[in-house]
Amino acid sequence: MRYGRGMFKRGLAVLFLLASWFSAACAYELLPAHVAVVYNGKSELSRRMAREYARVRGVPEGNLVSLDCPSANEISRKEYEDLIRAPLLRTAREQRWWVPSGIASAPMMDRKIFALVLMADLPMKIRHEAPVPPPGKDINQMQTDRAAVDSELALLAVDGYERKAWVGNPYFDRKEDFVGSGLPTFLVCRLDGLTADTCLRLVTEPAEVEKKGLWGWAVVDRGGPYAQGDQWLDAVFRRVREAGIPVYLDDWPQTLPEKFPLSRDTALYCGWYTGNANGPFTDPTFRFRPGAVAMHLHSFSASDFKIPGRGWSSALLEKGADVTVGNVYEPFLGACHRFDIFADRLLDGYTVAEASWMSMPVLSWQGVVFGDPLYRPYARMKDMDVKPTEEDRYFQGWWASSVQFGDRWRDRSARLLESARKAPSSCLYEALALEYLYRKEPARAGELVFSALDGAPDARTRARLLLESLLADRAQGGDKAFLLRMDSVRALMSSSAFLPALEEWHARIAPPPPPPKK
Repeated sequence: MRYGRGMFKRGLAVLFLLASWFSAACAYELLPAHVAVVYNGKSELSRRMAREYARVRGVPEGNLVSLDCPSANEISRKEYEDLIRAPLLRTAREQRWWVPSGIASAPMMDRKIFALVLMADLPMKIRHEAPVPPPGKDINQMQTDRAAVDSELALLAVDGYERKAWVGNPYFDRKEDFVGSGLPTFLVCRLDGLTADTCLRLVTEPAEVEKKGLWGWAVVDRGGPYAQGDQWLDAVFRRVREAGIPVYLDDWPQTLPEKFPLSRDTALYCGWYTGNANGPFTDPTFRFRPGAVAMHLHSFSASDFKIPGRGWSSALLEKGADVTVGNVYEPFLGACHRFDIFADRLLDGYTVAEASWMSMPVLSWQGVVFGDPLYRPYARMKDMDVKPTEEDRYFQGWWASSVQFGDRWRDRSARLLESARKAPSSCLYEALALEYLYRKEPARAGELVFSALDGAPDARTRARLLLESLLADRAQGGDKAFLLRMDSVRALMSSSAFLPALEEWHARIAPPPPPPKK
């Protein structure tokens, strides 16, 4: 084909526009050079993590900042101002992290640093000090200056704000790269855990996982005490299904039961509402998939972060999650991380730092984000840059069918069923069964559960499928149908380590009679 001069010029123009668009799109990406790595110079672990994070992510050596501060979890407001905020501001001035513009609407020019990642052994909580309530009186929750260190550092460059209660987050619920937003705040994340092994895993694993992307099951545990929280989780449930991720939904009023055989391919968990980790998250045989994002909504989920068995944030990280969130003091529900926004932005390909702070309505308050700020777990899925892998093939197949068929469920399910029969794949059969259950076709769901049972690869999967068969029965015939099959399923699970999950479900439906009065 011959090209005339006009067509050649138009071709050059198109190429120029594409190049300009690509440059603009990349110009606002959060990069390693935009991150300052903050560590406790008194802690060998903290120093080691900082060096390793800089190596793994390619952060310039000049972006490492050592603080001389206590490693206590909770500090005073004065200690925060003198030992954390003041040294960071001094470093920012010396290294010209930004240049003040003198313009209120855009106070920073030539900005270099946009995110802070805090290493282990840095304080997490600023206690309430002024005014101290009189004896017998509780602190007014809305007139307290206690806060998470991380949430205060989000306002590192801002002066003169009220320390009591919170400050609105201008980045909340946005859909734009933070680097191009022009906002004067910082994205703050933390890498920490109960053990050195966990801390070091959080430094290295996310960068490795994102090379192929995060694949696996999503688990949503709704049924908490307030409609608002359930609405967030319902939105997560809808979003992951739209994104082509197979999902298990627990909609009992209680959390997942003791010894529930949660898949070890769980990559995303969102649930609520208990004070301490329970159910499958106390099972020593359970771990999340590497790179997993796991969040449990509770007022004090990170308050006792360094105490084993207390709260949720550290417990989820110890179970293999690489990303979680938490609160160090009472935040009130409306001032917690919005799990629906967090999940949506991650699935849109944003970094953990951006997604988490888009999901946080307030600053100078109680929220903490644990995870690599540069981690983009779903970027490959979003960018259609998927590299087929043997271990992920069923999850990738589920996603690919979603991309190909969209809302054409009958066509999509036929293709998936064909793939499940060829494999044969217990995973695909199970995902199909659950999807039919959500689509109010429990009879078909029950048939597919039994197809999945034929190829169940291990005792954990078999137990979960048996429990899911009861969910299909219950969806068809209510609690009566559940109880009719209860004994036969109990017999099949009689020697299973996961039998307590079945017994807990049974007790919820048919509570045992109270003990006789003495």
